[in-house]
Amino acid sequence: MKRYVTFSLFLVLFSIFAFSVSFETKVTNDYQDYIQTFNTYLSQIEKTGSIESVPSNQVENAVSTIITEFEPAAYYRWIRMRSFQIPSGAVGNFTNVDMWYIAQNIYQRYKTNDETENVALAAFLVYAVDDLYGNSVSQTDFPYFSTFNQAVFDLGSKVQSAGADLTRSYFQKAIGVQSTVRGNYNYSPLNLKNIFISALNKIYNGAVPADVLDIVNVYNLKIQPFVQTQQVSQYTLDLALQSLSQKTLDDAFADFKNKLSQSANNSVKSIKTLITSGQSTSVAVTKALDSYVSAVAVQELLSANTVRNSVSKNFNDSIVKLEGTLASKSATPLSPIEWRWLVYAGVLIFFFLYRKKWVGYAMLSILAFESLVLIFGIDPMLSRLDSTLYGFLIVTTAFLGFLSFLRITKVKNLFQIFSMVGVAILFLLVLFVPLYSNLPSTKMSQNQTFLKSAYMGIYENELYGQNGILTYDLQNISSDISALRSDPYNFANQTVSFYLSTLKKSGALKGIVEYPNSIMVNVDRNSPYFGFSNLNNLKDSIGVVRDRAQSAINDMINRIDAVNRNENAFSQTLDGIYTFAAPQLRNDIESGIKAQISSSNLTEVSTSLMDTFKVAGSLNERAPNIQFFQTSDGSKLFILISLLFLSVTFFRKNWIYRFLISLMTILGAMMIFYQKVIEIFVEYGFPTYSHTLVKGEIPNIAMLVITIGISIFVAFEALYTRFKSISAKEGKKA
Repeated sequence: MKRYVTFSLFLVLFSIFAFSVSFETKVTNDYQDYIQTFNTYLSQIEKTGSIESVPSNQVENAVSTIITEFEPAAYYRWIRMRSFQIPSGAVGNFTNVDMWYIAQNIYQRYKTNDETENVALAAFLVYAVDDLYGNSVSQTDFPYFSTFNQAVFDLGSKVQSAGADLTRSYFQKAIGVQSTVRGNYNYSPLNLKNIFISALNKIYNGAVPADVLDIVNVYNLKIQPFVQTQQVSQYTLDLALQSLSQKTLDDAFADFKNKLSQSANNSVKSIKTLITSGQSTSVAVTKALDSYVSAVAVQELLSANTVRNSVSKNFNDSIVKLEGTLASKSATPLSPIEWRWLVYAGVLIFFFLYRKKWVGYAMLSILAFESLVLIFGIDPMLSRLDSTLYGFLIVTTAFLGFLSFLRITKVKNLFQIFSMVGVAILFLLVLFVPLYSNLPSTKMSQNQTFLKSAYMGIYENELYGQNGILTYDLQNISSDISALRSDPYNFANQTVSFYLSTLKKSGALKGIVEYPNSIMVNVDRNSPYFGFSNLNNLKDSIGVVRDRAQSAINDMINRIDAVNRNENAFSQTLDGIYTFAAPQLRNDIESGIKAQISSSNLTEVSTSLMDTFKVAGSLNERAPNIQFFQTSDGSKLFILISLLFLSVTFFRKNWIYRFLISLMTILGAMMIFYQKVIEIFVEYGFPTYSHTLVKGEIPNIAMLVITIGISIFVAFEALYTRFKSISAKEGKKA
């Protein structure tokens, strides 16, 4: 017997281990497949602007679809940021459409009926969002993501139900019902008739009538097998078996046996009652047995559900372990290139402490190496560390360069003065002059993917929906018009009534005569109210009317100004939106706004509002300009120009810095000429908007020519200064 128990325990442990590996391996493998495919597709997009390979399986198809969703999401954010700014008072009215929101939206539309696959999909979306934010996935990121929690909850609910169904199948097997059980758990058979007879012995104090026992013995206890209402995958079933322990099953059996005894006692008690009421013994016992059989199914369900809490706890423990596994599988080792900043610091510290004379050469070597890394090795927009350090560098450059530029009057070399002025102007130009202007293929009307995407609906809601930016302006106008109507109303209703009431109380009012086109107030001019002795009261009464009238006039003037101001705000916002809006969006906006105007008191200013649409409609659709710092290669050139500015101002006494950085700047500018795909940085945490340049779409040639020209001049000036210095030294020696 001990050998049997030991062998059974071994089978249970083996099955739990096997099931654990099955589920975790499935999710982990799918998760890694998602990540590998995601990185492969992103690499293809960065190089060619599209996904080159054709998806050949479910994971590749899902990732391809998700990445395709990123493009309209990025375009939506790009257009939104360029077309309008949300007023501070309306910020709280808008949904925070960030990548977590977008990922949740994607999950809801692409989840499957398999909860296990959904967990892998939700986990991958955690990785994708973290990757876009430039973060490494940690174990705590998964429960932070509400969609992952939802996927786990859905799976957990199925696992709990499956655990209860597994337990119920063991119950049925124990009471003799044909049932298929999974796993190798131990259980003890339960004899339903013996439990009923035990209840009879308890009621009859051990002296059960023979005719009652005979009826019980011949009664056929037919227990209907339960039908499992929900279908679960093999992995969900495996998780249920993993989460169901022998102790939990034993406790459930104990509860089931206790409930059966209670049901048997309740059914047996009814026998005596039925017989006393005139029922025959056969009918009374049969009814009691029927009631007992009916109660069995209920007690099965109730007792089986007692395992849910334990199953849920074990399931949650498995998920915590899975989260750790997923985090470790997605951890990416820090690239050697990322360590270069520490190497730079170490090199400078070493030479500063031990070889001070070589610090300049060390700095020069670092700048040369970093320039090459910048041009060929990294994308400064997509690395948080690099973008932070380069941002600090640009700010420092501007500060040091400006301070050094103020000392330009002390520079005696005319060529150096030209270099400083030229690079300073170039530095300012790249801040404000776009690298690409109005690329035709980036217009909204040309972006059918965005126009047909869910983000078009989000954008329209933010424009003229219930809390839209245009709706916000209309609500302000409507509020001002309502207030404008109330000011003269209050004056007529309250102030005029007040003065007439004063006349009536004094006895000076004879009556009011109403004519077809006018009203005359009939007063007694001989009334004491108009007498000399009452002049002070009379003056006060008229003064109240005068003050209130002036106050009403002032309020009306302010309200009219507010209406005009908000109409101007509406017009400016509409112009900004229409500048980048496709004809389809313009029509939708106009229809939506017309509906709002016709259903409110805005009809009074509808003519001026609709004139605003005519003016905005005359604007030609264009694409947003793209600044240097918004693209990968453009940001690299911007950084090189910043270094060039620093070299001609702060490091102007070292010709080699100017010469080296000018060459690197020329190389950076030349690379932009050969761009075929541009990655447009939209916003931190959002995917970049990848755009493939079509024929005729070129960068700002004038700016690149100016950059190259100034850089060549700086290089020439550096060499000229160097040779002039050498000649001067040789002349002194001679």
